[in-house]
Amino acid sequence: MTALAYHETLGEKRATSQYLATSIRTNPTVIRRLVARLADAGLIRAYKGKLGGIELAKEPSEITLKEVYEAVLDKQLIQAPDKAPKKQCPVSCAMKKIMGEVIDGLEHRSLDYLGHIKLADLLNKIPA
Repeated sequence: MTALAYHETLGEKRATSQYLATSIRTNPTVIRRLVARLADAGLIRAYKGKLGGIELAKEPSEITLKEVYEAVLDKQLIQAPDKAPKKQCPVSCAMKKIMGEVIDGLEHRSLDYLGHIKLADLLNKIPA
């Protein structure tokens, strides 16, 4: 998203998945998967064809990292192991609930933190 926003600051309206993949050193297929999720979330618009490409659907000052995170990830930041507890051990039996509460707290605080960071904040940190 930052590479796309930066691309737009250069006067270019739409970027290609190849351009973005090269920019962040990944495969265009990875970008295309992310584009689908980001488009479904209303954060970007993607156009097909000769004049196609990808563009932000909102201004960078209107997009939070929380929105980006929620659009592209379908699981929690941290996952508790899903092992069956040892029935004879009270610690083992309690850990799923205990760690679930810890993980929920971490996730909530992380999302709150990401909700205060705008895409524009990241752009402002890129040297001219």
